[in-house]
Amino acid sequence: MVVGRRFRRSESFPAPKSAAKSAFRARCISLPSRSHPFAAHLADDLQSLRSWPRSPSSSDAVHWICDGLARLHLLLASLSDVLQLPQAQDPLRRGRRRSPALADRLLDDFLRLADAHGSFRSATLALKHDLAAAQVAVRCRDERRLACCLRAQRRARKELAELAAAAREVKKRPQPCSATRAAADAEEAEVARVMGEVVAVAAEASAAVFLGVAEMAAAASAAAAGMGPSRFAWGKAGLRTTLERLGKAEEGFPSLESAGELVFKSLVNVRVALLNVLTPAL
Repeated sequence: MVVGRRFRRSESFPAPKSAAKSAFRARCISLPSRSHPFAAHLADDLQSLRSWPRSPSSSDAVHWICDGLARLHLLLASLSDVLQLPQAQDPLRRGRRRSPALADRLLDDFLRLADAHGSFRSATLALKHDLAAAQVAVRCRDERRLACCLRAQRRARKELAELAAAAREVKKRPQPCSATRAAADAEEAEVARVMGEVVAVAAEASAAVFLGVAEMAAAASAAAAGMGPSRFAWGKAGLRTTLERLGKAEEGFPSLESAGELVFKSLVNVRVALLNVLTPAL
């Protein structure tokens, strides 16, 4: 006789709801407040740029400026990446429908910063050429030519100071939408807040970079500019010191140009990405 096997009846339980359905997540065990993925993705790079000192802690101004530009580039690159995610795109598009002025403001802010960094690239290139020409004038003891170089450097430094002021204006501009309206959608409010933080930190760092380059160029040419008509009566030691200062400043400009180009391209990429996100809602 064949005896059939008896199978125990199993019980099934409904699977718990996935926490991934929520657009928010806990920051850490000790901080139970929830953070949107948009904010979490940018938190480290935002903190890195905030922690960048706004003035050089040593005499190596080039390293300090390049460090600031590198941190700014990383933040903008991360922003460009996160703008490809639906968790960022959907709140921005809803916010565009709710408050078109805020979306237009973001596009305008990044355009202003991109324009400022485009002008910064031109100014640094002009300063590099002026520093090279000043070295030639010092070697040839050509007072008239050196005076022209120093005037050109002053104009470039003035332009950099104006760019720094323009960057600070971007940071100071008030938000067009009220907190009450933004609070109508928690995701919209969080994304708008983080975007505003990115703009403010980027503008502040940009202003510090622009002024840092201007001060670096001013320090390099101070020896030649401050001696008056007697500067060509220097001995070999004085000429050597001046040439070394001018040469050291000029040598740092290729690094500044490379770092500045990365930031400029990142700003353009962010604005294009933001425009692509908001275009369907126009």
